[in-house]
Amino acid sequence: MKSFKNVLFGKEFQTQISFVGLYNAGKTTLVKQFKQISGSDEKIDDKYFPTMGLSMESFKLGELEVVAADLGGQQSFQESFWKPFVSKSASIVFVFDSADLNRVNEAGEALKKVLKWIPANCSFLFLANKMDLENALKLEEIIERLKLKEQIKERPHSFGVYQISALKGTNLEEPINWLVDQLTKISKQKTSTQEESA
Repeated sequence: MKSFKNVLFGKEFQTQISFVGLYNAGKTTLVKQFKQISGSDEKIDDKYFPTMGLSMESFKLGELEVVAADLGGQQSFQESFWKPFVSKSASIVFVFDSADLNRVNEAGEALKKVLKWIPANCSFLFLANKMDLENALKLEEIIERLKLKEQIKERPHSFGVYQISALKGTNLEEPINWLVDQLTKISKQKTSTQEESA
């Protein structure tokens, strides 16, 4: 699972996470929150511009050193950027804008694409963002409208679903702990497989 890590940072990372979702869903803010939780003193800004193409960040989650690929959400990027990164990631974080009621169907179509691309041993974290906004859909309604229960049943991946506010940092502890647990399992499985083949 080396993909782009050495080229971009000049060192090996244990695992790669791809953050995907439509533009303005809050992916960049979420990555910054993950980085801050890992010990960075970087301030969280409410004025990030939509990522155009790709942005990379490195930080620690638990004991794992990870590289996070923040992938632009514009439709033109989905095949060219999302697919190659998603197919090489240990975990996918799909960020859904709970308050963008006009693009629920569009987000659902993007979700279907991503679920087709992820590798069999990949964990999948669905985060319904912007729960702090008045018009945000409730998690139960999101699950129903995107048919998440059906999506989970159809696929063998570890699947976490949570509602959060990336900007406020609300409800992040549980999904981050879930992600760390999943990545740790994947890392141990990878190490065990390498030792058996050595």
